[in-house]
Amino acid sequence: MAQWRPGQRAAWDGPGGGGDGGKGEGSAARPPLPDLPCFPAMHGYTKLREDLAALKFRHVADALRPPPPTGKTAFGAAPRPGNDDGFRVLDGLWFRGRGTRWVRVDEEYVRQARDGWRACGDPRADGAAAVADTLEAYARHDPMGLRRLLLWQLACLLRDADTGPTEETAKDLGVHPDEAGYLAAAVALGFPEDGPAREPAERLGDLWPDRRLCRAERAAAQVSHTGRDHVLTRVLGELRAQRTAIHQLLDRAARLEAGGSVRAAVKARFEAVRRAGDDPALEAGLLGAAARATDVLGASDPGPHLDVVLDERTVRLAWPPPRPGVEPVTFRVVRFPDGAPADLTELAVLGGESGPQPLCHSEEDAPVGRAVRYAVVPLRQDMVAGIPLTSEAVVIAPEVTGVSVSLVPDGVRLRWRADPACVEVQVERRAQEAVNVWPDAVACERDGLRDVPLAAGSYLYEIRCGYPGPEGRTVWSEGVRVPVRAEAWPDQVEDLVGRLVGDGDRVALTWRPPRQGLSTVVAWPSGPVRPGTDVSRRTDRTTPPPPAAPEPSVEVAVPERSRVRMTALSTLGGQALTGPAVVVERPGTVRDLTAHRISADRAAVRFEWPEPAVLVLVAWEGGGRREERRVARSRFLAEGFVEFPVTADACRVTVAAVPRPDALAVPADAAIAHVPAVPVPPRLLPAVRQPAYTWRHRWRRWWPFGR
Repeated sequence: MAQWRPGQRAAWDGPGGGGDGGKGEGSAARPPLPDLPCFPAMHGYTKLREDLAALKFRHVADALRPPPPTGKTAFGAAPRPGNDDGFRVLDGLWFRGRGTRWVRVDEEYVRQARDGWRACGDPRADGAAAVADTLEAYARHDPMGLRRLLLWQLACLLRDADTGPTEETAKDLGVHPDEAGYLAAAVALGFPEDGPAREPAERLGDLWPDRRLCRAERAAAQVSHTGRDHVLTRVLGELRAQRTAIHQLLDRAARLEAGGSVRAAVKARFEAVRRAGDDPALEAGLLGAAARATDVLGASDPGPHLDVVLDERTVRLAWPPPRPGVEPVTFRVVRFPDGAPADLTELAVLGGESGPQPLCHSEEDAPVGRAVRYAVVPLRQDMVAGIPLTSEAVVIAPEVTGVSVSLVPDGVRLRWRADPACVEVQVERRAQEAVNVWPDAVACERDGLRDVPLAAGSYLYEIRCGYPGPEGRTVWSEGVRVPVRAEAWPDQVEDLVGRLVGDGDRVALTWRPPRQGLSTVVAWPSGPVRPGTDVSRRTDRTTPPPPAAPEPSVEVAVPERSRVRMTALSTLGGQALTGPAVVVERPGTVRDLTAHRISADRAAVRFEWPEPAVLVLVAWEGGGRREERRVARSRFLAEGFVEFPVTADACRVTVAAVPRPDALAVPADAAIAHVPAVPVPPRLLPAVRQPAYTWRHRWRRWWPFGR
């Protein structure tokens, strides 16, 4: 290397020197190639690249070289296009100035370029001036930033060129001939192609410095370190230092929590989250620490609390609003299994309007069968802005609803509704007056039970619902306690027997009395009931009589045209049970019976139907034969008569009601009618023969000569 003097450009005097770009016999001893940047290191580079493309600028050097003002040719202006030999970029960014002088591009130069764009009449002036504003701010932040930015863009253009990174392509892009070959050789040495390595490099300036440490670390890991980029080295060092500080905060939080300082441990973890707001592991650790602090401090914590109210499958959350005057925040409501804050589910993101009313959120269909926690995380610009509020561990195990109790003979019946997710129901019964007595398990269905026989007394039923839990276990609800009062019930009446007495218009009923309770026989106005049915609440039963004799009996007069169901009834206190029943029926006599012939071989009868019979027997006999037919009430009322075949002889017709086969019937008289025989026609006398009337008589009458 020759001795350098001020005002003289350094030159390489070894083989391959002379500014030949490393070509010739001594190219192996050429100067070392320049180090290319590994990333632009500019915040908003993507937007700048889009603005340059919209203005048809290839790179930032085009935006820093405004055309001369319209109609002015001042002495010392920028060189004309024919004399322009490009710009230098390997040793700082330089443009040709007045004469042969080179001007270094700095903040002042960018301002002059912006003023030049505004003074010219180019239609791109406004857009170019806006780009110059961006470059001025960037140069103020990093004096060498414009050189770095231009080198990155030139390297990308050379790598993506159809001919590859060549010296001629570099000259076409505006690089001075003395540097074009070196720059092309440096790009060919290993600058990344367009794709996965270049895209994260252009985004890294937007990701750091920022609170999204994980994104910056992933982008930095994808950036190809092809040269000695001191800015990338500094960024990597900052990322490692930030990650080290986070580990130190986590270690401090663990020591504080082990020592019982749970509130300080939560603050340390929150500080770690503030340094890496996009790290889900750190947020999960913060939620876990906040949950443990809630368990330890509980109601003694003077700070805000997250209130949780369970209503079957609905969980209602409420928490205080932010303090007035603070920067607006939003709240993210999450749910996670107890002990597993990393497995969280986001429920909602709500605006945090400051005001006196608390903020609320409800989850209508909460998961059942496992312990979960709810948390409210304050956010500002999608980043954690405060210590989360967490709830205690809650188990969503809904109880049965709509429990109803009814007394049944010798016991009780319970009805309820279970949640659809319930897989099992258990019921235990304990006498209320019993102390320190193990409860009895009661068999039940999913929606109820019938506990018989059960002695009279007061009991307490506890109903619990089981839900599928983790690892195949069953999680049980706390249980619903239902007090029940069982009553004493009478025994059922047995052996009810009825018989006709007197002239056949009365029925005597006898039965065997119950061992417990009173008994009687009542006329049951409604339909049949099964023996042993509870009729304690029936208002149509009669009041039982005083204690009956050892062999009780009762006589009942049966009115004509009636049917009565006599049911045995046993009572004890306010409870009543039905026993066997006897149907007593006394159909009426057929009235207004008339019979007549329809033809020589058919006859019909009409009559008034004998209520309450459902069948009548129509019998007719005559001519040495007898026939009968059963006629239903519905058919007779529809037709109005009964038609049957007969002979020409006279016949006797009887119609009588047919009692029901299961009834004790008082016989009814039959009605009788007669159908006369077919009358014999009168005998005819022989006819008198008249003389024949021939043509001769007619001729004699009319022909006068014939007389």
